[in-house]
Amino acid sequence: MAMVALQTVHGAPAAVAMAASVGSKQSVVPKEAKLSARAGRQRPSRRRFSVVSVKRIGRYLDPAVADKEKEEAMEYRRMVFDHEDWVRHRSSARHGRHLASIVSSRVILALGPPVFSLTAFAAVVTIYNEALSGSMLPGWLPLLHISSLPFSLTAPALALLLVFRTNASYARFDEARKAWGMNVNRCRDVCRQALTFMRSPVDAPKLQSFLHHAAAFPYALKDQISESGGLEAELDGLLDEGELASVLAASHRPNYVLQIMSELVYSTGMSDMERAGMDRNLTQFHDNVGACERIFKTPIPLSYTRLTSRFLVIWHIALPLGLWDQCRWLTIPAVFFNAAALLCIEEVGVLIEEPFSTLALASICNTIKNNVAGLVEAHSEYARKSNRRNGFEAKL
Repeated sequence: MAMVALQTVHGAPAAVAMAASVGSKQSVVPKEAKLSARAGRQRPSRRRFSVVSVKRIGRYLDPAVADKEKEEAMEYRRMVFDHEDWVRHRSSARHGRHLASIVSSRVILALGPPVFSLTAFAAVVTIYNEALSGSMLPGWLPLLHISSLPFSLTAPALALLLVFRTNASYARFDEARKAWGMNVNRCRDVCRQALTFMRSPVDAPKLQSFLHHAAAFPYALKDQISESGGLEAELDGLLDEGELASVLAASHRPNYVLQIMSELVYSTGMSDMERAGMDRNLTQFHDNVGACERIFKTPIPLSYTRLTSRFLVIWHIALPLGLWDQCRWLTIPAVFFNAAALLCIEEVGVLIEEPFSTLALASICNTIKNNVAGLVEAHSEYARKSNRRNGFEAKL
């Protein structure tokens, strides 16, 4: 959609549509085209990142390799569901699919170092006790075993620690998603207001700049709270050269964009009531920026995280001593599966504690830009029809 200036006479509405990049790159797609594209859509192949041979599993015993692989895989967990995804998500075949992906799950494989270390210790304890019981070691050596009662008493406490840890992490994830959902809603509303309230032909350039900065705001916020980079490329074509340089040079880019939007609102010929309505939306943007920065900069109290981690590891170190009397050689697989299960729960809590690495922020930003382009297109179409009915011709 090329840049369009609708000019009318006798005080009829005037609007300036967004630059060509917003309309051409993010144009509104007809419903039929979306359905056709979805029918032929193939889910992104994860083979390169998911199918892990037995030989490659050994690489994950190195903590540095496990962490690197886990961080690289974060991008591929950022999903925005549609109807097809929800159908697959609740399919009765999901359990088999999830079991089949155990050896390819980056979350599980990243736990290789602690799980295999605890399993190795359990193997040492079991082999030692079996050797001592079979008179293969001097009889004066002690058996490494204790009652299982301490584990029965402390297991509920460990479970509560893990539950509270995961719930606290999910609360942060939920708050972050709601803040970004509010960004989507408020951006739609403030652009709708701008297209409706900025009626004077004199305000047309300001309207265009306002819409561009509104579409740029989510990208600036994403850049502030993540290490995704690429802000210049994302805003290139959305902002003009001078505007882009100013945003990139700002010490706090989201605040700078919001300040420019505020200045544009108060420099137009809108009424005070209209300005106040738009200002409430801009204030909500500031609140969302603050919420995201608070979540990003303030983790769950580190003492709680450390307590959970220490309790979990020490409990599993002592576990083979309590299992050996009843399980003997089965102590080794019992410790392995127990450690894998509980450490996975703790790992999920750690992963979603910082939600911006998991949320599909790029997709949300593109959605906002699409929404702005759609509002501009709807407004321009209405203005053309309205002018035609009133005998005016829109100048394109």
